[in-house]
Amino acid sequence: MPITINTTVVRTEGLMTAPVDNDIVILNMKGNNYLSLDSIGRRIWELLAAPILVTDLCRQLATEFQGGEEQIAADVLAFLARLEAEGLVLVVAG
Repeated sequence: MPITINTTVVRTEGLMTAPVDNDIVILNMKGNNYLSLDSIGRRIWELLAAPILVTDLCRQLATEFQGGEEQIAADVLAFLARLEAEGLVLVVAG
């Protein structure tokens, strides 16, 4: 099921992370790969520590970063889809 603005998501537990300057590196042992996130990706990752509605995530990011609400929502949805494909986030049943 695709992630939408009305989906609740949370990051997958048990992943190893390491901060690198303003970025963060996530090691996915199941996928045997790693992903490096820039400062905006890192902030999203921090906000995914607890289950959060995507619309609330976008609203929070709009207060911290510049950009129109529609653009932020489109970028966040694409980013979350990538994280989900990598097994790094889970959809929370509502």
